[in-house]
Parts: sequence; structure tokens; C-alpha cells
Amino acid sequence: IIEVAIEVFASEGNAGFTQRRIASDAGILLRTLQHYFSTREELLRATVEAFTNRYFQHYQTIAQDKARPPEARLDTIVDEAFSVLTSPGGNRVCAFVLESWSLAEHEPSLHALMAKTTADFQDLLANLVSQINPDLASAECTLRGALLLSHLQGLVVFIRRCDANTPDLDSFRHAMKVVWRALSKASP
Repeated sequence: IIEVAIEVFASEGNAGFTQRRIASDAGILLRTLQHYFSTREELLRATVEAFTNRYFQHYQTIAQDKARPPEARLDTIVDEAFSVLTSPGGNRVCAFVLESWSLAEHEPSLHALMAKTTADFQDLLANLVSQINPDLASAECTLRGALLLSHLQGLVVFIRRCDANTPDLDSFRHAMKVVWRALSKASP
């Protein structure tokens, strides 16, 4: 149900996100869907939460991989983000994220979920910065984590909207790594 709901939300947006549509696409009866998610809002929140948790857990696994130095983990996060956003399903991911952000402006429960997700990602990146540059104060690591996250969020928007203006993606990826490393290693 959740996988179908993710696909419907990404392709149809909030307006097309109906329990009837999701039940139909999942090949189940509407009442079966409503047994698990009695309201559209419950299903929507569960869908957005499952989607964001999936990506957060993936990036968290990368960030916590002690077999690689923190700089390599930061590079891998950039590589993974580019891979996800530029893959054949990348437009679906961008559309889902942008739709979630937009809807969170009007839906308090989604606003809270997006705020938590943002804080979690920021903490993950701040922790990597602190490992790369242990001389930085905690507040400075938090600030740099926020800057890295805002750069990553901007990438979502840019990839979705660049169309014919797309720079060479390998060069763009490399430049992003250079910027992230510089921001992580710079003295206070």
C-alpha cells in the first residue's frame, strides 16, 4: 500500500492522492485500505514518513560507516544524492520531495514531520563535519550541517527544474564535493 501511495503522490501530487486511487492501483478494495488507514490524512502522513525514513536511514548508514574516513562518507552522500536524483526515477523523487515541502506549508502534521526530518539530516551532516574538523565548536558544526543540507535541498530543486540547462553532471557532482569538503574543513 505504501509503495503504491508513494508512486501516486509523486506522480499525481496531493490533488490526485485519494484512497480510492491508491486502493485501485494496489489492487485491493477500498475498505481493505481503510482498515489499515482509516483516513486519507493517516495514509498521507504514513506515506511521507515512510519515504523520508527510507532515505534518512540510507544516508545514516553511509554516515555511520566507520570503515571509511568521514571525508569519504561525505563524498558518498553526494554520490548517492546525485545517483538518486539523476536516475530514471529521479524525477519521481524530486516531485515527491517538492510536493511534500509544499503541502507541509499548510498541513501541521506534515510540517512537524518535515521539521523533524530536516533536523535529523542537519544533525547527521553536522556530526560528519565535527568528525572532519574536530576543532570546530558544536554550534559551528550545526551551522555548517545546515549549510550542507540547504545545498542538498537546493540540488533537489535544481535537478527538477534545470531541464536543458543541466551542466555536465559528473563535473557538477565533483564541484559539489569540492564545496562540501571546503566547507567542512575550513577553519572557524
